[in-house]
Amino acid sequence: MISRNQRRRRTLIASAALAVATLFAGVAPAVQAAPEARSDVFIRDNGNDYGYEASSGSLYSSPDIRVCFSATILCATDDPIVQGGNAFIHVTLNRPGPYGDGLENGNLQVWYTAQGTVAQWPNQWNYIGTAANVAVPYGTKTVVIPWHVPIGSHFCLLARWLSPTDLPTEGLSTSTNTRNNNNIAWHNVNAVPLKIKVPQTRPIVFGWDGREPTVVGDIVFAQPGKPFTGPGRITIDLGPDLAARWRAGGAKGEGIERVGETELAIVNPQQARISGLTFKSGEQVPAKLSFTAGAEAAGGKYTVHVTQVDQRGNEVGGVEYRITAAQ
Repeated sequence: MISRNQRRRRTLIASAALAVATLFAGVAPAVQAAPEARSDVFIRDNGNDYGYEASSGSLYSSPDIRVCFSATILCATDDPIVQGGNAFIHVTLNRPGPYGDGLENGNLQVWYTAQGTVAQWPNQWNYIGTAANVAVPYGTKTVVIPWHVPIGSHFCLLARWLSPTDLPTEGLSTSTNTRNNNNIAWHNVNAVPLKIKVPQTRPIVFGWDGREPTVVGDIVFAQPGKPFTGPGRITIDLGPDLAARWRAGGAKGEGIERVGETELAIVNPQQARISGLTFKSGEQVPAKLSFTAGAEAAGGKYTVHVTQVDQRGNEVGGVEYRITAAQ
């Protein structure tokens, strides 16, 4: 959003940013409207998000973005998409937000990047499509954008709502952009359908999307609800690069166990952390996660969060894995 709260005293800077963002978004510039005339459409970052900036709580698994096989039926949770196949991205828009209730048509854009905890805006994101000239009534409106899923990896999604009086103020960091703009939402969710005793591998990238040249951070594993560790097994292969950084930082952590030269097992579902990893700005360092269901996991449903935090404990980003273990 523009010219709100602390941004009011930065009118000239905001105006310049508005012009650049408008060119990029394909939305015609407009004179700043009075508060009662502004539109304020928002996309939730989490279930407790009511549109206030900056948002609090989790920021990487927006409940208002969902990937489904059907264009007409909103799936209850993300469908397990097939690389090279077709899917439909359902984005729910909410109006009004707390900063204005004017009715104004806008554009909804959706982007994707490699699945992971970080991505710099915009150079590490890839454009999917736009729903143009969308009117959002009071309440909610779900907009559907088709997607031909690329071959080669798993993906995170970013949704951006753009209208002349409701444009985001953005920098390099996707996490900061998402936190500070209620019309940007991030959806790093992976549906993992498991077969008993057959490992399911998912690529993931870690790094740093801010301007600081380097940052030190941790990778945190959380398993809300019934833990998958126990009835199942989670391992992470850091790969040679990330493993070398971990050893250089003192090979610190908790709730983990070394099971190979570059591989760690998550042994404590309540508290598991890989600590002391150093990243340079703009880096995306690859690793691999593996989920293996034991016989006792049959028929269960599990959630695993893999979150990156900086040295101050602030959330940088993450991925939510929704695991359904079948017979």
